[in-house]
Amino acid sequence: MKTDIFIKSDLFPAYKDEEKDINPGRFGKKLGEFIKNALIKNNIEVADFYPTDSCYEIRINKFNFDIFVLTGNLDGEENHFLISIEPKKEFVRKLFKKIPTKPAIEKIYNIIVDELLKEKIEIIKK
Repeated sequence: MKTDIFIKSDLFPAYKDEEKDINPGRFGKKLGEFIKNALIKNNIEVADFYPTDSCYEIRINKFNFDIFVLTGNLDGEENHFLISIEPKKEFVRKLFKKIPTKPAIEKIYNIIVDELLKEKIEIIKK
């Protein structure tokens, strides 16, 4: 199951004061906003969008389990980014139930890749 996308693009530079929300040298808010809007455009409701220490997280709770899309630059890079989708397991357990994640993760993954390609953003590794 594919859950990580590496891209190269100059379309997502750091905001001027972004290091107030995230560790110095780390950024990805513009990329996160791009993905958030792509998901909303494709009828995927976004529950939350927030910074962590090293990246930005988009939380999706439309499915029977939470999905997180993480966006951030690679260490020391100005135009290389990682987009990572969690969970990475094909099943999660919730109240004694085994819930398949693959269909939902693949749907999110394909939406993101399609939107990146529409914008002619270079995908280094899918």
